[in-house]
Order: sequence, then C-alpha cells, then structure tokens
Amino acid sequence: MGNKRVFITGGSGVLGKSLIENFPKEYSIFAPSSTECNIVDLERTTNTIQKYAPEILIHAAAYVDTFGCEEDLEKALTSNIEGTLNIVKASMSLSCKVVYISSEYVFGGSKGNYTINDRLDPKNIYGKTKAASEYIISTLNNYQIIRAPFVSRVYPKVFTDQYCSRFFLEEAVGRIINNILHNTEPLIHIATERASLHQLYLQKGVQAEPITMSKHYTEVIPHDTSLINSSL
Repeated sequence: MGNKRVFITGGSGVLGKSLIENFPKEYSIFAPSSTECNIVDLERTTNTIQKYAPEILIHAAAYVDTFGCEEDLEKALTSNIEGTLNIVKASMSLSCKVVYISSEYVFGGSKGNYTINDRLDPKNIYGKTKAASEYIISTLNNYQIIRAPFVSRVYPKVFTDQYCSRFFLEEAVGRIINNILHNTEPLIHIATERASLHQLYLQKGVQAEPITMSKHYTEVIPHDTSLINSSL
C-alpha cells in the first residue's frame, strides 16, 4: 500500500510551509496552490480534494490579519467562514480526517488559562470567524480542531501587557503534527505556560523593546488568551 496522503490548504503560509517541511517522509503531502484549490470556489475545491482523496485533510488556509478582518468584514467572512464551509462540503463524501487549525482568539481574553471546555466568547472579527468555523467543522463525523498559538516571526517591540501561551513556530509545528497523527481527541490545545509576550521573548533569549498596548490595540486584541495545554 502506498504512502498515506495528506492534503493541506494554506500551504504557502508560514504554518503550511512548516507543516510540509516537517511531516514524516512516509506521508505524501499535497498542498495545491490557491489557484488549483481556491477554497471560496466550491466546485474547484471539491474537484481538487476528491482528485487527491487524502486520508488526512489539514485546513490551515485563513485570513489571519486581525486588524485586516476588522477593516474588511466581507473578506474575513468569505475566506474564513465560507472557505471552511466549502472544505466541509468537499470532504463529506470522503472518509478522511479533517483537521481545522483554529486560534486562541476564539476566546475574549477576560480571564486567560482557557481550557477546551470553556465557552467561546471571541472579542474581534477574526476570532468570531474562527469560532464559527469550529462549529462548521464539528458537523463532520471525523474532525479535529487544534488551537495552537505560536509566534511566527520576531518583532522588535513586544507587549508586556498581553498574555498568551504561545510557542515559537519551530517548536509548535512538531507538536501539531504529532497530535494530528496520534491524538484522537476532537479538540486540542497545544500551549506552553502563560506569559506576557515580552516574558516569552526573554525566556527564549530574544531581545525586544517592551511596550504596552495602546487603545487602538486594546479595543481589538484580547488581553489574555493563554490556554491550558491538553495535547500529547
């Protein structure tokens, strides 16, 4: 029998590229371009996914610009919600496991240390589209939702008053893959210990200027989205 087939949406994004690079070699990875698999085009998405007939489908494509989502609601709804709905429709006739890469921003940030049992209460448009997509994905028989906050790039200035439980991308990707392959739970938090972004940088030996969130940020960005880890 041939290698197991893994289909990834969003393969050109930072997480998608890292997943492609780090998946075990015994898996065949297919990550079509947005031209071949435009998730807002149901017919094209369905044809492409069914052509590859994957055993695992990882839906990582999303419009992730938090402030961009606030400014362009139509793009946020189309990319994140309609796109996810099309993934579900396209995979309904297949027996594959569908993995949705969600976000800690499905929580409003009022308390932190969120567990997988906590009620969703997103503060911003981006978080609301991700929360809606989680419910859409959960209509499938074989699904998995992974909330795995990570830092994808190093910034010269970071907040001392925004709290999270993020890994750096290179630390997160292996954990994401391991849980996709070996964890059967439908909802997973992959998280490190709670810390401010600035504390996180210091723990990793990364120097950055400490700053506090302005009103522009506090109106949109949750104060504390730290998660309680539930992963393998």
